[in-house]
Amino acid sequence: MPTPPGRRIHVALLVAVLLTGASRTPAQGADELPVALKEGDWTVHVDPRSLRVTASVDGHGQVELSAGQGDLGPVEGLRCSDREAAWQFTEGGVCVLFRLDGDGLSAQFASEGPGRFTWPILRGEWPCRAYVLPLFEGSYVPADSAEWRDLLDRRLPASTMEGLSMPFWGVDCGDRSLTYIFTNPFDNELSLAGEGPGVGLKLTHHFKPNWATKEYGVLIRLGGPSPVEPARQYRRWLTERGEFVTLRQKMRQVPDVEKLLGAAHVYLWGSDLLSRHDVLDWQGLTGDISAHAEGRRLSPGKRVWDLLDAETREAVREASTMKRPYLYARRQLAAALSDVLERRDFYEQSAWQGIGLPAEATKLLREGIAGLSDVRLRRLNCLLLAAAFPGRLAPVDRWGDGLSVKMMERFAEADMDRLWLGLSDWDGAFNHPQAVRKASDLGYLIGTYDSYHSIHHPQEADSWPTAQFDLDLYETGPIVRADGTKKPGFQKKGYALSPIAASPYVEARVNRLMAAFPEPLNSWFIDCDAYGELFDDYSELHAATQRDDMQARLDRMAWISDMHGLVIGSEGGAAYSVPTIHFAHGMMTPVFGWADADLRSNKESEFYLGAWWPPDAPAVFVKQVPLKPLYRTLCYDPRFRLPLYEMVFHDSVVATHHWGSASLKFGDQVDTVELLELLYNVPPLYHMNLEEFEKHRDRIKAHQAFFSPLHRELGLLPMTDFEWLTPDRMVQRTVFGDGTEMVANFTGDGFVYGGAIIPPRSVLAKQPSPGRTGIYTPAPAGS
Repeated sequence: MPTPPGRRIHVALLVAVLLTGASRTPAQGADELPVALKEGDWTVHVDPRSLRVTASVDGHGQVELSAGQGDLGPVEGLRCSDREAAWQFTEGGVCVLFRLDGDGLSAQFASEGPGRFTWPILRGEWPCRAYVLPLFEGSYVPADSAEWRDLLDRRLPASTMEGLSMPFWGVDCGDRSLTYIFTNPFDNELSLAGEGPGVGLKLTHHFKPNWATKEYGVLIRLGGPSPVEPARQYRRWLTERGEFVTLRQKMRQVPDVEKLLGAAHVYLWGSDLLSRHDVLDWQGLTGDISAHAEGRRLSPGKRVWDLLDAETREAVREASTMKRPYLYARRQLAAALSDVLERRDFYEQSAWQGIGLPAEATKLLREGIAGLSDVRLRRLNCLLLAAAFPGRLAPVDRWGDGLSVKMMERFAEADMDRLWLGLSDWDGAFNHPQAVRKASDLGYLIGTYDSYHSIHHPQEADSWPTAQFDLDLYETGPIVRADGTKKPGFQKKGYALSPIAASPYVEARVNRLMAAFPEPLNSWFIDCDAYGELFDDYSELHAATQRDDMQARLDRMAWISDMHGLVIGSEGGAAYSVPTIHFAHGMMTPVFGWADADLRSNKESEFYLGAWWPPDAPAVFVKQVPLKPLYRTLCYDPRFRLPLYEMVFHDSVVATHHWGSASLKFGDQVDTVELLELLYNVPPLYHMNLEEFEKHRDRIKAHQAFFSPLHRELGLLPMTDFEWLTPDRMVQRTVFGDGTEMVANFTGDGFVYGGAIIPPRSVLAKQPSPGRTGIYTPAPAGS
């Protein structure tokens, strides 16, 4: 997290003071190295030439805090006291300051110019048993694991802002733990160290030319033996600096945040004006259209026919011969009719002569089509189509698929009274305002996806709406790299857009949409801003460091929330974003396998995630596939997962899965996912339309009935403890602020806890007041 300007300690200034003789002991020569620092129970030995650091605490055996390096060059100006040591490397111009302060050792580095510097280096040797790494939610990485070294080798090197959810790592030393907090989280790279079969790690900082002050630091704290102790230490550090913001505080600013408590998160699919579920008589509808196709007399059927392309006309003819057309044909025809209903030239007076119209349609026609907004025009066209084909279509107010009144009714019938509903784009809110109103009436949060990551040329083929602005911003707004080239956008299309340059466009777009929505949304989702991918920008028009880039992203999310009272979320949920956002998608399970052909492109693979089709149920989201074994250890195996993010932020932000790794996506993992969600007290995330909900209704309803009441009680409380109850780490316990315990049994055998028998693959909830207990056993994977 960034240090507030008023409290920043300039490392170079401190070092300069020490170098001018502000020490309590004389300068030491090279023959007196290493130096010893001592305060309280801490004794630290530092070798200034190699930066090898060892420590012992309260008589415990010595532990290596960092391995040494052999190419740092000569040391000059060494000054030290009981608690501090400072010097400079003459060849690199890097000043170093080590200080013991209470129960922590602070290491700070300042550079006179650009360059790279590596420290610390961990070799993974005794007494290091495992690393505690905030990879998304959290991972327990045995130091001697060749499998984990291979997994990390696929992910590293990586920026700690993007590669880690929080700027720290921890070391399990058996009877104690070490926590390394990166006090400047920017421009740090985490990578593997050493060549052995086990896991070694190192941190390298890049001193960049666009930073006026070039510095970074690491704070090392000793803690107890709990595997989540590093998360406790990081939370404590945030709290000491006044940087921890609770969800309760956020609720005071945006009251609707309270609706996140107990809410499952659901992305809705199928927002076209007309869905395949809205046609009651396919043969009758297509028969009516095709019967009038060749006639001379103008009619609604002929008007529709005239506006269809040749391929769709052929589908209409074929469907008219079938009681129920094939699924592909139903989707094709519904989409084509939806496109027709958006046309401003759909209505011709002579075609509808003699058709009885509802009063609302008559009123809209009297106002004049030319003066109607797009929303009212679409409404009119839908009413006209329904009136022209009585009995063939459902009532207009109930049209739609995932975003529809009937979908909301199905949720309510399943006793789901708390939901966050996400729209893939804002068009759905214009197409189905009745569904938006119904969602609000039911107490749900409903919001649209938005993004300011990329900008495309106004005439870009296959563009997407969020990347369209204007030609001026396209030419002046891209992020410029150090070599003067513009940074490509997502999927190499267009350019990455400067959040500084985008600021007035953000305000204009959000204000325009919020004013235009027929029914107001109460939530907003901004892609990428909390993901941790931050940029240096060398543009003369909007130069920025990664810190500046981050702040501009936070400012725009805060503006959207504050100006319109919206519950705001983003992708990822990296630590820097947590004081600003209310919910995060990507911590419980991240997106993975971007470069894996078996997941992304090999359609013959059993692990292929699916295409971005059909629009009302993209297979990439709703198709269930088995998990490729390569990703089980990293993402799902309970033995290697830790609730680090929840230990820090459970009472600050509501975090769940990335939309690409939703709760039901991997069919062989769904019961494990449910147990983890309940153990960590985080909501599930689903992709739904009418058909998908019916398919999974029983599982979703059962899970929500157990999860929702618990989350309403615990969502504003911290997670206070986590432990393994069995040596194989397959029975796990979490504790929350009121003393509630959640015990998950991931084994195939029963487990006795507190007098209760927890069945195989089940979770126990034990609440202290009024002494309630409950057990939930999810349906087995694949059922």
